[in-house]
Amino acid sequence: MARKILIPPFLSEMISSSVTVFDGVGFSEIHRYCTSCKGPLRRHDVRMKRFARLIWGDSTRDINVYITRYRCRECNRLWYADEPFYPGTRHGVPVVDLTVALSARYPFHKTARILSEIGIKIDRGTVRLYQRLPQPGTTDMYGIPVPDCIIALSGLVAEGRSVEGAELLAALALPPTERTAPERRPASEEERDE
Repeated sequence: MARKILIPPFLSEMISSSVTVFDGVGFSEIHRYCTSCKGPLRRHDVRMKRFARLIWGDSTRDINVYITRYRCRECNRLWYADEPFYPGTRHGVPVVDLTVALSARYPFHKTARILSEIGIKIDRGTVRLYQRLPQPGTTDMYGIPVPDCIIALSGLVAEGRSVEGAELLAALALPPTERTAPERRPASEEERDE
């Protein structure tokens, strides 16, 4: 039988609350024009995405976020608002950063066990995939490398108020994604003359 990894309750609660603060939050921030053709964007719909799966006793609980999608009126391309996910990942940034930080120190199976003890459900195959991502900045707490974004998020949680998507993205220090990078529409002849 594998030896149980002891995680201090304070640390487990801090990490868990930094993930749960995302539950039900909407992300709709986007610039006003299509980066492909510079056409105006209009709201298309809102998609629910699973941010994380937490372990609650004998069951699990999904943490979901809502991402607004926009459609270009000119080229008809679909764009997602800025979101708290790295490209190509299926978990939110704090979960991925924690996984990457732990996998730099522990083997995949032990990383998955530590995440389970913290209350985050991820299999070792996913740990292996995320291990290739760049290392986040971390602070060592009780022998666990805690990503700086989790510490920043815990500050928002400590304020005890509802938090908006833009605040969460700022706490994660995410730059706007390439597909939604702010660009200005070229000024028309009339606007240039004014």
